[in-house]
Amino acid sequence: MPRWFFSLQARLVIGFAIVLALALAGVSAWSSFSAHREVRDLRVATNEALSARLHETLAAHYAAKGDWKDVDGIAAQVAFVSGRDIVLVDEDGAVLADPKKRGIAELAKAKRAYSSSEVMVDGRQVGLVLISPPGIRSVVTLRKAPERPPFPDRPSLHERLQEPPLARFSDTVNRSLIVSGVGAGALGVVLVALMSRRALRSVRRLTAAAQKLGKGDLSQRVPVSGRDEVGELSRTFNAMAQGLQDAERQRRNMVADVAHELRNPLSNIRGYVEAVRDGVLEADEATIGSIHRQTMYLSKLVEDLRLLAETESADFRLHLEPAPMAEVAARSVEAHRPQAQAKGVSLSISAQTALQEVEMDKTRIEQVLGNLLQNAIRHTPGGGRVDVTVDASESAVRVAVADTGEGISPDDLPHVFDRLFRADPSRARSTGGAGLGLTIARQLVEAHGGAIRAESEPGKGSRFVFELPRRPGDAAGP
Repeated sequence: MPRWFFSLQARLVIGFAIVLALALAGVSAWSSFSAHREVRDLRVATNEALSARLHETLAAHYAAKGDWKDVDGIAAQVAFVSGRDIVLVDEDGAVLADPKKRGIAELAKAKRAYSSSEVMVDGRQVGLVLISPPGIRSVVTLRKAPERPPFPDRPSLHERLQEPPLARFSDTVNRSLIVSGVGAGALGVVLVALMSRRALRSVRRLTAAAQKLGKGDLSQRVPVSGRDEVGELSRTFNAMAQGLQDAERQRRNMVADVAHELRNPLSNIRGYVEAVRDGVLEADEATIGSIHRQTMYLSKLVEDLRLLAETESADFRLHLEPAPMAEVAARSVEAHRPQAQAKGVSLSISAQTALQEVEMDKTRIEQVLGNLLQNAIRHTPGGGRVDVTVDASESAVRVAVADTGEGISPDDLPHVFDRLFRADPSRARSTGGAGLGLTIARQLVEAHGGAIRAESEPGKGSRFVFELPRRPGDAAGP
C-alpha cells in the first residue's frame, strides 16, 4: 500500500470525505422524506380542490338544467384538463359519464381506487362523482382536425397538454441534491487536500529537521510561520535545537578546559619526577613541596568536578534543617580569616542577630560561602577589604560578599557562573582556581530554591549576593 495512504494528509482527506458523505446522506434522506411528504400533501390538497371545483360545477349544471342532460361533455372537459378519470353516477346508481366507456365489472373494479364525492343540490344528493388518482389520463375523443404532414419529434396534443406527475418533483430534488452534493464533496476534498498539504508543509520540515538533528546535525532550524499550534511547535523545536547546540558546545568546551587544567599539573609532576629519577634534581623539601602543590590542585579540581556532577544529578538531595544564617556565615568567615590575614586583606561580617532560622543544608551553604570568600580574597590585593553582610526581607534572607578587588569587566560579568570560566585568558592558576567554584555555588543556591547574582564595576570591586527563601511565618528582623 502506498506510503501516502498512511500520512496525516491522507487521514484528513479521508476523514473529511467520510464526514461529508455521511452529511450528504443525512441531508439527502431528510430532503427526500420532506419532498415526498410535501408531494403527498400537495396531492391531497389538489384532490380536495379538484373535488370541490368539480362538485360546484356539476351542482350548478344540475341546478340550471334540472337534470343531468349533456353532463358527459362537462365531465370529459374536466377529465381532459385535470388529467384524471371523472365518472359521474346519478342518485339511482346509473353511470352518467365515463370517458373510457367501461363495462359494469371493469368500472366496479376501478371504483375501489377512486375517491368519491357526493353532489348536493338544495340539500339533496343528486349524484356521485368519482375521481381517479393522479397519473390516470382519460382518453377523450376530440373533433378530428385536418390532417397535416407529420413533423418529426413533434409531441402530440395529448403529450403537450399532459402535466408531469408530482412524483417527478421529488425525484428531481433528490437527483439535484446528489449531483450538487457530489460536486461540492469533490471540490471540498480537493480544497482540504490543498489546504492540508500547505498546513502540513511545516510538519514535514519539522520531521526532516528532527531526523537530521537525531543524526547529530545540531544546526538544524525550521522557519516559523503563523501563531498557530504548528508555529508554536516550530518555535519550540528551534529552542530545543539551540539548547542542544549550546549544551554540546559547553560539553566540548568543558572537556577541552578540563584537559587543559589537567595537562599542566600532570606535566609539571611528570617533569619533577623524571628530573629526580635522572638525577637532575634532588628529592629535597622544595621539590617535594612543588609536587605536593600540583597534586593538591589536581585533587581540588577532581573534587570540584565531582561536586558539580553531584549537584546537577537528578538524585541530588539536600539535608534541610532550621539553622540561623548569621551563625553559618560567621563560622565561614572565621574559617577563612587566616587566609585573608596571610594576604593582608581585612575580613569583616555584619549580621542581624535577630534573624529567624532558615531551612538549609548547613554543609552546602558553608560550601557556597567558602567559594565566594575564597574568590573574593583571591581577587583582592593586600590592604583591601572583604565584607560579608547578612540581612533579611519579608520573603528571603540575603547574604552579600563584597570585595575591593579589581572588579569584573561588563563583558565577563554574565559568564562568571559558567563552568570553567575565568576572566584571565591565560588561565594561569596564580589568578584563580579551575573556574568551578562559582558554578557550584549557583547550583547549591538554586537547589535550595534561592537565587544568586553578581554585581561589579571594574576597578571598584565585586559583590556577590545570594538569597534563600524564608520559612512561612517568619518575620523580618529589625
